[in-house]
Amino acid sequence: IFSGPADATKSALLIHGLFVNADHWRRTIRELGDAGYRTYAIDLLGSGYSSKPSPGSLEARLLNGENGRFETYPKNEVSCDRYYSNHRGKQDQYLQRPIRDNLILGTASGGRKIVKHVNLRHPLGSCYNFYTFAEQVSDFTRDVIFEGTDQLPDGTQKTTSLVANSKGTIVALQAVLDTPEYYDGVCAINPTYREMHHAEMRFPSIMMPVVNLLQKFLRSKQGKDLYYHATQRDCIKNILKEPYNNIDAIDDELVTAMMDPLNLPNAAEVVFDELSYTTGPLFEQLLQDIKSASIRKPLWVCYGVEDPWLSPNRVESLMTTPFGKQAAPVVDKVVAIANAGHCPHDERPEITNPIILDFLKTCKGMKASIGIPHL
Repeated sequence: IFSGPADATKSALLIHGLFVNADHWRRTIRELGDAGYRTYAIDLLGSGYSSKPSPGSLEARLLNGENGRFETYPKNEVSCDRYYSNHRGKQDQYLQRPIRDNLILGTASGGRKIVKHVNLRHPLGSCYNFYTFAEQVSDFTRDVIFEGTDQLPDGTQKTTSLVANSKGTIVALQAVLDTPEYYDGVCAINPTYREMHHAEMRFPSIMMPVVNLLQKFLRSKQGKDLYYHATQRDCIKNILKEPYNNIDAIDDELVTAMMDPLNLPNAAEVVFDELSYTTGPLFEQLLQDIKSASIRKPLWVCYGVEDPWLSPNRVESLMTTPFGKQAAPVVDKVVAIANAGHCPHDERPEITNPIILDFLKTCKGMKASIGIPHL
């Protein structure tokens, strides 16, 4: 979906979170368009009304974003050394080993911890991974937003701004790493720290077998029956009461926007597959990678302080506590939004949209509002 003048010189791309779709930006896209930005929101592969190839199909294997991205080494070589090479014909792409070693991550208290081995590949080899989604975003940017050409008539590189929520925040950062020339900034709204990722589990040796059993159950007939009941109107409305602090925002329009795509063919298979994604890149890892690659873009984070899945101390530490030898903050601004949960763009658009517009002004080199407070 899109909004704003077709001849606008400024643009933005909105990237949704887990199990929702482009319609989740219903309270944002029109306001950005009215402000003069050509604004797009997409359905990531497997979400909303996008294609949903079976994870084991030929189509899924061919479009998998992990293809050609990782070097193959003997299993005992787990160093996270990375080096420049060509990746799918693009220059200056990282070709990396599938294991990241001694990765520094945040903690709920705002501290830091070191995780020895982080597997970047999907455990099932599925196409529903962050690399596939990032390539989709970059392809959409080039083919739709840039209309097939990367440069303006005067030779200037075209750019757009990324605004993302939850799962989409990791997609956005990975897209910036893949094609940094396409983007002039990222605004991450309630980033996901992926609690089901093995690096985020407190006792992975104990928890992973439990998670594996749960995933096996979900793929059984009983699990599919459970999925059917979970994707009905009343159940979706009740489920949304956990991430949403503003219950009034859970209206029939939102429930329908979620329910209808989740009942399309192959949707259940995609959901179960994404619930099996206990590996792959992490938000703080990608922030560090962007800094290490000397990619200079405005990076903002805003978050609802009532998000049950997010620690305010961990988010705020992005500005205050370095990751290892990186003394400088990995983001440029952190903005807290009171009385909002995991989706402040839908719960408190009257607060969140002005923040997004200020971010966009920063990306486009215009003067933003002075000193956004913690609201």
